[in-house]
Amino acid sequence: MMKTQRIVILGAGGDGLVIAGAVENLARSGKEVMVAGFLDDSQNEEAFFEGYPLLGTLDEWGFLDSDIQFIPAIQKVGDMARRATRIEGLGIPTERWTSIIHPQTMISDTAQIGRGVYIAAFCTLQPRCRIHDFSSLRAGAALGHDTTVSRHGYIGPNAVMCGRSALGVGAHLGPGAVLLDGRCLGDYAIAGINAGITKDVPPYGVVMGNPAKRT
Repeated sequence: MMKTQRIVILGAGGDGLVIAGAVENLARSGKEVMVAGFLDDSQNEEAFFEGYPLLGTLDEWGFLDSDIQFIPAIQKVGDMARRATRIEGLGIPTERWTSIIHPQTMISDTAQIGRGVYIAAFCTLQPRCRIHDFSSLRAGAALGHDTTVSRHGYIGPNAVMCGRSALGVGAHLGPGAVLLDGRCLGDYAIAGINAGITKDVPPYGVVMGNPAKRT
């Protein structure tokens, strides 16, 4: 009998519940997975969050059973650099990170997906996509061939990366935004809702509108 994979989500907020829901969907589809609980730095005296156990702060991950695996849910636009450092600084071994891929998504056999990645429902990943560790793809995101999402990259609902485009470390592509062929959204840069990015965006840049312009 296959052992059930127990997953602890880092961050007991809205994003954490989104990932928990995806795990529950995987379980209903026949996968041997379950949410073992949450770790969260802003804990109160409550023992549960929306029915799931609160197991301590992020730094207390080492007190949990050795078969527990983790996935982060603390990414936040405008605060990605600090939160990426927080995740990396925990010292969780590489093999203890897991990725959650919603059963209702389409991924090419040649796509590469790292650890600690969340991919929501109805995403499309075309051939030779590369999704690096701790990235998050929200519902309906569409990635063209040969696209790259660097560590801690975030793609909002229904956003599009056209072929050979790239997100830098911690970059945020907002809901409905489109990154054109071959363009790059630099490290920790932000593209707003429905932005049409026709030119490379430098690190930490913020662009809005269609065509997108610096703010």
